[in-house]
Amino acid sequence: MLKPLVKYLFLIIMLAISQLASAQATRTWVSGVGDDANPCSRTAPCKTFAGSISKTAAGGEISVLDPGGFGAVTITKAITIDGGGLPASILSSLTNGIIVNAGASDVVAIRGVHINGVRTGLNGIRFIAGKELHVENCVIENVVQKGLMRKIPPRIACSL
Repeated sequence: MLKPLVKYLFLIIMLAISQLASAQATRTWVSGVGDDANPCSRTAPCKTFAGSISKTAAGGEISVLDPGGFGAVTITKAITIDGGGLPASILSSLTNGIIVNAGASDVVAIRGVHINGVRTGLNGIRFIAGKELHVENCVIENVVQKGLMRKIPPRIACSL
């Protein structure tokens, strides 16, 4: 009788630990000297937006600690990427700078990001799905197709 109880307790403890291990932060950080193996905290930031997005909870925010190039990213949930007034750039040669393919009720905000297609990048921001996309104080340049391309007609608030 004791053996099944021990197995049951062990299973509960393992499930609890696995839930804690997969917890995501509501605010994460990127830095030009970060590392995507880090937890993306303020004291141990990630290097790229793509590395940070998987560690950020839906509805959370990715903030930039210092100037740098943070790479192209695909956004699949409600999130804010905030350059914070620093040179937060994305070089998107031969690809899209940011792809937004979020859920039907997700609001995505992109602030203070500079996207440079290096004259070969496809689109600065490609909006496929989501409820709203807010693009504020961003620069999109040197792309061969469109700065902001949308697949379906969403409500998009832009101040480029």
